[in-house]
Amino acid sequence: MVHMYSMKETKIDKLRNEIINLRKEREEIIFEKGLAAEDNKDLRENFAYDYWFEKEMLVSSRIKYLIGMIEELSKKDKLKKKIIKVKRVEKTKEKFEPHKWL
Repeated sequence: MVHMYSMKETKIDKLRNEIINLRKEREEIIFEKGLAAEDNKDLRENFAYDYWFEKEMLVSSRIKYLIGMIEELSKKDKLKKKIIKVKRVEKTKEKFEPHKWL
């Protein structure tokens, strides 16, 4: 008998999965960009190469953005654990009197 555990996928897990998919897509884009560069050696007038280059930059920036989101979410989780309750101290009306030797 196989036990199936239903685990909730957290926001961080979803972002990590999206990064994995984007990295696979970027590999394919880089391959296509390389083919476009081989077709026309003059990259100044190679529209296909420019298209794939822009698409690669778009996917790379999306990956960087998601990594930043993961870091931000993980910092929030760490901050929640470090919250310490502080008790307020009441002010006293006593006057400070230094010792005789001061």
